[in-house]
Amino acid sequence: MALAGKGSEMAIQAEKLPVTYYPIPKSGSSSIKYALMSLRGKQAPLADPDNEVHSHLFTSWVDPFAPVYDGLRHKFTIVRDPLERLLSAYSSRVLDTNVLMRSSTKAEMLEAFGLPTDPDLDTFILNVEKYSASSWEIRFHVASPRHFVGSSLFLFERVFRFEEMNKVEAFLSSVSGREIGIPRLQAARRKVSPSDLSPAALAKAMRFCRYDYAFLVDYYDPARWGGIPDGDPGETSSLHVNGDPTAFRDGRLLYPRTLRNFRNFLAKRPLAMRVGH
Repeated sequence: MALAGKGSEMAIQAEKLPVTYYPIPKSGSSSIKYALMSLRGKQAPLADPDNEVHSHLFTSWVDPFAPVYDGLRHKFTIVRDPLERLLSAYSSRVLDTNVLMRSSTKAEMLEAFGLPTDPDLDTFILNVEKYSASSWEIRFHVASPRHFVGSSLFLFERVFRFEEMNKVEAFLSSVSGREIGIPRLQAARRKVSPSDLSPAALAKAMRFCRYDYAFLVDYYDPARWGGIPDGDPGETSSLHVNGDPTAFRDGRLLYPRTLRNFRNFLAKRPLAMRVGH
């Protein structure tokens, strides 16, 4: 199944289907991509679908401070409880795939921070901004959903909760005219839960996710985990963790409050990727 376009800057459209999918990491994207690829029935079996699917259908970075007015119709996405998504990133990226051991990680930066490459859950959460600065894979998986869908969900025709994959199956089955099953891909082998966090780590995690809970106010309530504690307004969040460049100053890792200086936002790039050509 050939694809139009290249790189990680596109939404995903299935050929002859009136849908455009905006994937968010750790929110069922592997499973949905695989289901979309299988709609045509021409895709060769993938030896490692959990990971190979992303080399066929990419996940897009977009400007998190602007709505995505791209002219594409019938847009849908899947959102997830921000704390559970953050913990899933730790389970899948650190425990299951050891991304901090890879050459892509800035080992010298972790060493300067005095951080291990095999952190326990509390160590990871309490230093999530430093792990994000040291590893693009961590940064990619913990960045705010706004980095992938823009600043407004009102432009999306359908927004599904991660827990409602049966509704996504029904939706895709309805628009395709055939029964669509969604496989469970990228399920963490070693799961962690909010109850595994120390009080300090839970507070840090909720502060890190504070803007995501505001963004997803119609879908998830932070009160489920005790609410969002008060803290420093300048504290790094998932919304700003992908800042460029970062700066280590006075013992703190600082990020700019806007991503408008991003090199990849300066280029005009297509936002449409078609599946099935």
